[in-house]
Amino acid sequence: MGLVSLIGALKAIVAVVLVFLGTIVIHEFGHFIVAKWSGVAVPTFAVGFGPKLVKWFRHGTEYSIRPYLFGGFVQLAGEVPQDSLFKKGEQIAVVVNGNDRIIQVGEPDDVRDGDVYRLVDLDLTDKLTMTLEADGVVRTYRVMPHARLMTSAKNSMPIVERHEQVLGKPLWQRASIILAGPVMNFLLAGVLFSVVYMHTGVPLNQPVLGQIEAGSPAQAAGLTIGDRVLSVDGKSVSDWMNFVVAIQQDKSNPPAPLDLRIERAGQVRNIEVTPRMVDISGQHVPQLGIHQPVSYSVAQTVPSGFTSVYYGTSQTLGYLVNHVIAQHQFQNLSGPVGIADVIGQQAQAGVWNVLMIAGLLSLNLGLMNLLPIPALDGGRLLFMIVELFRGKAIDPRKEGIVHIVGFALLMLFGVMITYRDVLRLF
Repeated sequence: MGLVSLIGALKAIVAVVLVFLGTIVIHEFGHFIVAKWSGVAVPTFAVGFGPKLVKWFRHGTEYSIRPYLFGGFVQLAGEVPQDSLFKKGEQIAVVVNGNDRIIQVGEPDDVRDGDVYRLVDLDLTDKLTMTLEADGVVRTYRVMPHARLMTSAKNSMPIVERHEQVLGKPLWQRASIILAGPVMNFLLAGVLFSVVYMHTGVPLNQPVLGQIEAGSPAQAAGLTIGDRVLSVDGKSVSDWMNFVVAIQQDKSNPPAPLDLRIERAGQVRNIEVTPRMVDISGQHVPQLGIHQPVSYSVAQTVPSGFTSVYYGTSQTLGYLVNHVIAQHQFQNLSGPVGIADVIGQQAQAGVWNVLMIAGLLSLNLGLMNLLPIPALDGGRLLFMIVELFRGKAIDPRKEGIVHIVGFALLMLFGVMITYRDVLRLF
């Protein structure tokens, strides 16, 4: 592999990692920060997947950086009922403090200093109690708030009181925590689009001349950047589209000269210019060789960046409804492999292309998560809407089963899409 090819491959790898990492971690950060604001315990916030390379604790949360930097995850206390983490009748090991309160619990292999009991009953939602049996003696113990549930010999999560559980929060707070992830993706997309527009400029619908092409009729006539067109052949011009229509309405070949009335530096003057015929998609179109004016102002680029989020969302939803759902056209959908390939290609074109594709990916990630599909944020919101109309929540265990089945189906669909993406590459 040559040096140029190696540099190109490294660019692609770095771009893919940064784009996936940024769009997914910002999504998880949305859930994290709103959960924190709502008083929910957040045991874990991880950047990357796999074993922990670096970890630190702050305000009850373990932050970690892991080697596989293709995303991240956040763990929220009580997102599923804490009771469901145990099975009545199973053998568990517990460590009890001097006040007869459980401070550590888990599988016997994971709690090596604990005493082994059979779990008879438990309430880890409201009372934080566990009823245990050993040698025919049954006893109920209180569980210390933030007692450690050992998920392995080295990893644990806290058992918390109801007010620190997701399920213990009112409906509007739970919905806010779920919505925060997609909202952060939309915000990131708007910021990235705005940054790109600060570089490329935003087209303005004003009758003001932008860049003048060298050797064009406009240059030959003495037109310059910033000239404001007041009228064409006596007809007033109010915006850029009016100006384009006025130039292109004469289909004669060669086109007749145009009398432009312009304003330059506060002075009004008339300039005659003859368009040239340009072949566009098999049609002869009169042109002057003038580009539409663009603005690099923050006042223009930032609103345009967030407007693009709106239009991008509308276009994506329209495509999903009209093509994917109505016509079952799944061939244009891409999974992680296909997306990574596109990011790698854009990386060769420069950082601005990567920022644009990152914005598009963030937008679509936020939008896809809002679809009412089990296991996605939208699926969880759907259950909350049902709860709102029922006046009571659906059994969390039954909801959990639905999400598990939905997740399995999503994984199967993802494998199929990924397999097709790999075949496309080779």
